[in-house]
Amino acid sequence: MRRVFALVCLCSVGLNTLAQQDSLQKRYANTITAKDLRARLEIIASDDFEGRETGQEGQKKAAKYIEERFQEFGYKPIPALGGYQQEFKLQLTYPDTVKLIVGKDTVKFLKDMYYFPGFGDMLLKAEDLLYLGYGIDDEKYSDYEGQQVEGKVLLISGGEPTTKKGVSHLTENNEKSEWTVEWTKKIELARAKNAKALLVIDDNFSTSVTQFGRYIKRPNLELGDEPTEKDGIPLIYISAKMANRIMKGAGVKGGHKKLEKTINRKGVPIGKELNVPVTIEVKKNREELTSENVLAYLPGTEKPNELLVITSHYDHLGKKGDKIYNGADDDGSGTTTVLELAEAFSIAAKEGNGPKRSILFMTVSGEEKGLLGSEFYTDNPVFPLVNTVANLNIDMVGRIDENHAPDSNYVYIIGSDKLSTELHQLSEGVNSTYSGIDFDYTYNDENDPNRFYYRSDHYNFAKNQIPVIFYFTGVHEDYHQPTDTVDKIMFQKTEKIAKLVFHTAWEIANREKRLVVDVVPKE
Repeated sequence: MRRVFALVCLCSVGLNTLAQQDSLQKRYANTITAKDLRARLEIIASDDFEGRETGQEGQKKAAKYIEERFQEFGYKPIPALGGYQQEFKLQLTYPDTVKLIVGKDTVKFLKDMYYFPGFGDMLLKAEDLLYLGYGIDDEKYSDYEGQQVEGKVLLISGGEPTTKKGVSHLTENNEKSEWTVEWTKKIELARAKNAKALLVIDDNFSTSVTQFGRYIKRPNLELGDEPTEKDGIPLIYISAKMANRIMKGAGVKGGHKKLEKTINRKGVPIGKELNVPVTIEVKKNREELTSENVLAYLPGTEKPNELLVITSHYDHLGKKGDKIYNGADDDGSGTTTVLELAEAFSIAAKEGNGPKRSILFMTVSGEEKGLLGSEFYTDNPVFPLVNTVANLNIDMVGRIDENHAPDSNYVYIIGSDKLSTELHQLSEGVNSTYSGIDFDYTYNDENDPNRFYYRSDHYNFAKNQIPVIFYFTGVHEDYHQPTDTVDKIMFQKTEKIAKLVFHTAWEIANREKRLVVDVVPKE
C-alpha cells in the first residue's frame, strides 16, 4: 500500500507542476492587451514616423522608439553590437538610368519602355535584333529550335500561342502554361541560351505602368557598401506602339500582331532577323545609405546556447509626395506584437520564470525592399544560426481579408510543416489548448501563386534549415496604400494572435529537446 501511495503522491506532484506551469503561461500571456497594442501602434504608425521607409529618417525614428521600449522592459545591450541596433549598409540606385536605342529610335523610359532591377552597369551593342515569337522552348512548341541566339538581343511577344478560341498550343486547353504564369521563366531561358538582352512586347503597356508604377519608378535598394556585379541580362518591356515602329523600320509589314496571328493559327514558330542595331547603356546613379535591425536578447536559464528568434519588420513605404504610407497593418501590427511579446517574457524572467532557451526579439528593416534586414542578419548572425532552433515571424496580423469577412477568428499559418513535423504538431497543439483560432493553410500550399512563404522575413531563416512559422491574416484593399491606418486595426484579433505566438514561443523555449528538422525542403 505504501508504494501505491507514493506513486499517487508523485503523480499528484507532477500534475500540480504542470498546472502551475499552465497557470504561469496564461498569466504572462494575459499581460498582452489590445489596449497596449493600440497605444504602441498609434506611435509606430503615426505621421511622425513618415512611413518608416528603409534608410530614411522615419525608419530611424522608429528604430529608436523600439530600442527605448526594449530598454524600458529591462533588456541589456548586446555586447556583440555594443547596443541594440545591428547596422547594415545599402546601395540605393535610381530607375531612369537605362538608355535603349533600337535602329534610329531612342526608347524613352515610362513612355515606351520600363524595366525592373536585376542587372548591372553595362554598355551593350548588337548589330541585329532577332524577333523570336513568344520566347518559349517547350517540347510541344519551341521558338528556339533551329535559331542561333547566342550574343543577340531578342524581341519576343508576351504570353503564349493560342487559337482563336483561346486554346493554348502548349496546354491544349484554355489554361495558361507556366510560360505565361511564371514571368521569370523566359528571361532565365534567354540567359541560359546566352542571349545579350531580352525585349518583351507589352500589349497592355499603359496599364502595366499604372499598375506597377510604384515598383518601376521607385529606387532600388541592395545590401552592401559596394555595387554588386549582377550576372543577369537586361529584361526590358516595350510598348506595342514602339514594337511596331521598330518592325516598320525593319521592313516588316503588319508588325508583331501579324506575326503573332500567323503563329497562333498554325502553332508553328516564326523567327525573324530585323537587321536593326541595338544599344543598351546602363549606368546607374547610386547613393549610400544605412539601416538597422533592432534586437533584444533574453538569455535562457538552462539551455542559453539554444535560441528562438521572433521577428517582424518595422519598415514600410515612406512618403510619396504629401501622402504618408503609415503601414499600420503592414507591419506595424507585427512590430507592436513583438514588443508585447518581449515585455511579457521580460516580466516572466524578472519573476524567476524565464525560458530555458534564449529568445531573440528582432524587428528588422528592409523587408519591403527585398527582405534585406533579415538577409543581413542570417548572413551576419549575432548568435550562431546552428544554435537557432526556430523562427516565429509576424507580418500583418491586424485585419481580415475578403476570404474570411466578417469572421475575424482565423490566421494564416505558413511554413510550420516545411522543415519540422514537430513544430507543426506543437503549433496545432498550442492552438487547441490555449487559443482556438481557425488555422488556414491556404497559403502554405507549395503551388499557391501568391508565394507568401517566400515573401517575408522567415524565409531567410528557412533557407538556412531553421524551422519557421509565418503568422499572417491576408491582404486587403488598403495593402500598400496610404489608407493602411490605425483606425482600421482589429486590436482584439491582434491580441489573440499575439497570445497564440506567446504560447507557441513558450513551448518551443521550454520543451526538453530542441525541435528536430526532419523534412527535406522542396527545390
